[in-house]
Amino acid sequence: MTEQQLPEGWQMVKFGDIAKHISKRVEPSETDLEIYVGLEHLDPDSLKIKRHGVPSDIAGQKLLVKKGQIIFGKRRAYQRKVAVADWDCICSAHAMVLEANPKNVIPEFLPFFMQSDVFMNRAVAVSEGSLSPTIKWKVLAEQNFPLPDIDNQSRLLKILNGSEMVLRELEQSLQSTRQLFTSFFEDQWNNSLDWSSCNLRDVLLGKPEYGAAAKAVPYDQGRPRYIRVTDISESGVLDQSDVVGVDSSFETKFGLNDDDFLIARSGNTVGKTLLYKKEFGHAVFAGYLIRVRLNPELVLPEFFQIFTFSSAYKSWLSGAARGGAQPNVNAKQIEDMPFKYPSIKNQKEIVELHGRIKPILISLADKDVQIKTVKKAIFRIR
Repeated sequence: MTEQQLPEGWQMVKFGDIAKHISKRVEPSETDLEIYVGLEHLDPDSLKIKRHGVPSDIAGQKLLVKKGQIIFGKRRAYQRKVAVADWDCICSAHAMVLEANPKNVIPEFLPFFMQSDVFMNRAVAVSEGSLSPTIKWKVLAEQNFPLPDIDNQSRLLKILNGSEMVLRELEQSLQSTRQLFTSFFEDQWNNSLDWSSCNLRDVLLGKPEYGAAAKAVPYDQGRPRYIRVTDISESGVLDQSDVVGVDSSFETKFGLNDDDFLIARSGNTVGKTLLYKKEFGHAVFAGYLIRVRLNPELVLPEFFQIFTFSSAYKSWLSGAARGGAQPNVNAKQIEDMPFKYPSIKNQKEIVELHGRIKPILISLADKDVQIKTVKKAIFRIR
């Protein structure tokens, strides 16, 4: 895109003119700082850091981060990890630490721009390597992007800040609504003596299966949808904001059936789940997901989904997921998962109660998608 094609008030800028690369290294054993942020602590498309580790957990040189600086996951940029530090800390060397050049961009505007598709798509395109594609600062700094001038940045920043505030309020509402039901379920789980105990393999049809290592393509009629980890919300809802397709040849082996259950197996999304329904349309599941098929004569798929929102599931996940840069669970660990279930009659009662709350969760999730779509549209130049 040329300057002549841009709307009034926009200009092409080099990324290196609006962002500064900060690369001060720190030995974890020698710092007085108390917080370590790894890529596993960053959520896709979220500027807020919601969890962290401590320096004593890690070894090897890390990067120094000052409050207000941006942590950007330069490794596997397709995971869309950009966040703003709320405190001085250290972070993974697989990240870039950046701060705005206030001469050319409003500092608060830069992280929003880095969340945009125009930035993220370019970051993925210029990444180097196949197994763990990584971005070099020298390459990223030379990339040209369309950017509004300071006056327009100031105007758009009001909309972006408002959107961010609404997103955080929606997240709090989702958590509160989910907790309302989870408390009831956990009381049943802990105090009902007539529930059957087993390992998950005892209630499965066949072995857990890994998804397709395929390349996403544009989604159009005739192609199956490609369901990735990033398409699944924390509430187990299928996100419709960034739908992609996959070649139909993958559908024979990796095509999804009604009531197939998907479990994310790696990274900060490990353990996230989705109950697939045929009304989603024909689809293929991606390689960072594991499919399990429950025996419906023993366990209703909807009941198992409710279980995955509980502290019992989170406790299993915490013990099973191996640490490191990419904590993960494998198919055998999923088979070994401790599990309890009541009669089908009682399961139906629990599922029915959850069904009264689920529309609220879906409505909140839909609003979350709508707000994120508005944010993305701000940077979409036509």
